[in-house]
Amino acid sequence: MNEAPESRGSQDRRTAILEAAWQLIAERGYHHVRVQDVARICGTSTGTIHYYFPGKDDVLREALRYCVDQAFERQGSILRQIDNARKRLLALIEMQLPSGVQIRNEWSIWLQFWSETCLNLDLRPVHNDFYARWMDAVVSIVRRGQRQGIFRDVDPVVFARLLTSATDGAAIKILTGAPGMSVDVMRNMLVSIVDKELALTPSPV
Repeated sequence: MNEAPESRGSQDRRTAILEAAWQLIAERGYHHVRVQDVARICGTSTGTIHYYFPGKDDVLREALRYCVDQAFERQGSILRQIDNARKRLLALIEMQLPSGVQIRNEWSIWLQFWSETCLNLDLRPVHNDFYARWMDAVVSIVRRGQRQGIFRDVDPVVFARLLTSATDGAAIKILTGAPGMSVDVMRNMLVSIVDKELALTPSPV
């Protein structure tokens, strides 16, 4: 009985550390965040940070996981409220557009996760698990639309590869300032892919 408040307090402190760390990573870059910076934002000591995460790499890697997990949970809670598969897929697309600070920061985390995964084999299982969840979300919606009779009989996995790759590529171009790519262009491109590949008949946006 006496352990519950203490356990909740410990979990709250751990969450506060991860919140601070992922925001700093998004703003400054993975290799420019120090444990001292995280401690300062949390109003605590570096010793407290190391109590929960033995080393700097542990803090940063867990912060990456935390950020992506939070994004999946937020998106999932919204999508579950939408029954129509096309509307659900368009809502998923809308949530991927790097149009606000929160989403742009999450995309910054993704970009850095990719970079670190290229060099660090230990991160690949984590990265691949997240990517499988991203793919599964699209596959599930396509199958839903096929059951509802509003999507064509295409291979959901092949479509998911197409849509996720197009989403990633467009977002990278936006975040890196590539000419000719904007949030509106990205949205129109992805919706066009949905209608071209899935719609029984052309549908309005």
